[in-house]
Amino acid sequence: MFKIRYKSHHDVGNIISKFTENLKASKNDFLDLLNRENKNKQLGIYFHTPYCDKICSFCNMNRKQLDNDLEEYTKYLCEEIKKYGAYEFCKTSEIDVVFFGGGTPTIFKKEQLERILKTLNENFKFAKDYEMTFETTLHNLSFEKLKVMEENGVNRISVGIQTFSNRGRKLLNRTYDKDYVVERLKEIKKRFSGLVCIDIIYNYANQTDEEVLQDADLLAEVGADSASFYSLMIHDGSNISKEREKDKSVYIYNLARDEKLHNLFYNRCIEKGYKLLELTKITNGRDAYKYIRNNNGLRNLLPIGAGAGGHIQDIGAYNMNQQMSFYSKTTEISHNLSMISGLMQFDKFDLEVIKKYCNEESYKIIYRKLKEFEKEGYIKIENNFAIYQLKGIFWGNSLVADIIEEIGRHL
Repeated sequence: MFKIRYKSHHDVGNIISKFTENLKASKNDFLDLLNRENKNKQLGIYFHTPYCDKICSFCNMNRKQLDNDLEEYTKYLCEEIKKYGAYEFCKTSEIDVVFFGGGTPTIFKKEQLERILKTLNENFKFAKDYEMTFETTLHNLSFEKLKVMEENGVNRISVGIQTFSNRGRKLLNRTYDKDYVVERLKEIKKRFSGLVCIDIIYNYANQTDEEVLQDADLLAEVGADSASFYSLMIHDGSNISKEREKDKSVYIYNLARDEKLHNLFYNRCIEKGYKLLELTKITNGRDAYKYIRNNNGLRNLLPIGAGAGGHIQDIGAYNMNQQMSFYSKTTEISHNLSMISGLMQFDKFDLEVIKKYCNEESYKIIYRKLKEFEKEGYIKIENNFAIYQLKGIFWGNSLVADIIEEIGRHL
């Protein structure tokens, strides 16, 4: 039914941008909102650390290899925290999510992490059920750092494992072998009372059935609270893309193989007691991943750090670097299409909620498409909920993109 498999919600975002265009905004527009009271109290914060000490072969993210001790960047983040914490909007907010992304945010020294986190706690008020996540690699996460993080409010870590396979880890330029990774994760689970989540990549070059099943078995064995699982995406600028430019015979994508490996991994995880949280994430029930739920719901997210993006109400902000930021105003059409896309990322979605972001014609398009998808076995509609089936989980973002494309053609 589909010619292209879209692998992530970012692909759907690109579809939305074809049919909508955000309006220009200024720094003053952004600051004007920050000078006002936050009447609904909700606020999240995204921190970006654009540094790694080792570059993964598949990565093209906003990062560069570390060439200093990060003291200047530590001071910069602390100053930004204090600056934003003084605005009325932030003073009247309760932080429900904090996400430290990168790059590798655990690349800071223990003392630097402590300063950043203490400054954050001193300048912002947290909701009782907040979630604070750090992305990390194993080789950057010492037990001393982990202790400092937990003592200062971090209650969720996301570890970039990608695969347990020794062959796969070498291919993806990961540190340590399978046995060390397994033992290290088990020790982290003993020492850290928060959630331990991991990332998995499948369908890397010549991956075997046994390798993908081993990844599912071992994530269950180490007790991962959730796992994001993505088919290998080859982005321009990554080392893998450069390898493929030199030799077109490597990393040849096979759709049928991609679907087989996806289903092997997903079904084994279900057998191990996990359940679907969103199209590319399974959970043991402990991890609700509030950060992504907030993002898909377009909730307030303050961006701090070079490379950080977010928005306050309808004003988006993206920090190119420490000196330059860009701002935009989200249109109603863009907001509604993004909300529809966001709601459709989860294991099931309520059609009555979808209807809130549609006019009558758009909802007819969505419902007609969903009935077609149901007939083809991608979803099942029960009690006004659309529930993804196995086939639909694999093709989920293509389903969403197809609906957005159809609505867009009728705008």
